Amino acid sequence: MKQRNKLLCLVAAAALCLGLAACGARASTEPAVAPYDMTEDQEELLSLLGLTDKAMVFSFQGPEEAAELTAHTYVLEDGAWVENGGVSMTRDTAEAGPFQGEFALVYREDRSMELYLHHQGGVVSFSSEPVAFPGETLASLRGGLQESAPAPLGEEIPVALFVEDGGTALQSLGPEVYFTPGEAAGYDVVQVVTLEFRGP
Repeated sequence: MKQRNKLLCLVAAAALCLGLAACGARASTEPAVAPYDMTEDQEELLSLLGLTDKAMVFSFQGPEEAAELTAHTYVLEDGAWVENGGVSMTRDTAEAGPFQGEFALVYREDRSMELYLHHQGGVVSFSSEPVAFPGETLASLRGGLQESAPAPLGEEIPVALFVEDGGTALQSLGPEVYFTPGEAAGYDVVQVVTLEFRGP
């Protein structure tokens, strides 16, 4: 059953990413990452697969000199971010046109994540390790990038945040807590996802 769900999710994410590419390119020429504006059909597909509250999709356009895009996953441990894996996509800098595409992620019940990067018909994917939580989740929070953010070369852009706790109250947090991890201290599980463009 678990394998079937994972395969179904992989097929759905690939179809979604490929469908996103056909729906239009970014109007801006400035390097940026932004929430993807989904069509009604794409939202229905997520709903049909039970991914509405588990998936996030972003569009990206990297700096002209960018040769690589990496999606990083982090877990907050003792007030510091510890990387839990990631996925990278490269391109030839001589390639015509901007380094643009889509990034999709799916958050799982075991607190693992499936990451998908799409650029010009190619898709790369990665599944992070599950994050242990011995207690019972009584409160949870998920937050994604709400508006377009600049994408400078060599700087990580936080795009998603996931918090689970055995308590009953959570403060309002967003992905930008990546820069101030102390604000999320005290919660049982805190994870963040970032995107980073790198040069050749």
